[in-house]
Amino acid sequence: MFDAIAPRYDLLNHLLSAGIDRRWRTRAIRSLQLSGREVLLDVCTGTADVALQARQAARVVGVDFAGAMLAIGWRKVRAAGAAGRIALVRGDATRLPVADATVDAATVAFGIRNVERPELACAEMARALRRGGRLAILEFGELRVPGLRTLYLWYFKYLLPWIGRAISGHGAAYSYLPASVRSFPPPAALVALLEQVGFRDVRAVPLTFGIVYLYTGRRS
Repeated sequence: MFDAIAPRYDLLNHLLSAGIDRRWRTRAIRSLQLSGREVLLDVCTGTADVALQARQAARVVGVDFAGAMLAIGWRKVRAAGAAGRIALVRGDATRLPVADATVDAATVAFGIRNVERPELACAEMARALRRGGRLAILEFGELRVPGLRTLYLWYFKYLLPWIGRAISGHGAAYSYLPASVRSFPPPAALVALLEQVGFRDVRAVPLTFGIVYLYTGRRS
């Protein structure tokens, strides 16, 4: 599915979020407090948007299962002249191709809910991180503001899939998006999971009225 929508993926991300997705990624990267010397592991890197935004703050290894997404990401990396700062690798989030305790920070932007067993992906990131290493996860939530919530749910359930179908030509992918968000565990459950697999100081911070949550923590 992600290979099928890869050619229009970036356009739709920016369009459907009204460009706010860039600010969400910037907030996540800033939370890691990187100095430029660290190695950042970007899981579910997709077309490498996080990797590209973070390249001045760290050397980045991006991992994703979808070959077509990575191919687009690699073209973007080369066009930005960032091949010396970013490596993209095809791999499974539940079996990361990274040795134990070898990275300083890890990110997942809107990908953890797409992993069949997110508990394994979270445990794998904990395994790959050095002690004290930082984690930042961005994932969709559900807007809680009365009044706006009704409008947002209508947009998310009906208008977003229609726009996605019209531009990408792939109806199932943009019907999958709202369904996957509704079925994903609530913030408290993901916080508990991260604590169980070895993270401490875990927080879930709502962004843009709770449309998105930023989860942060440190490897114990």
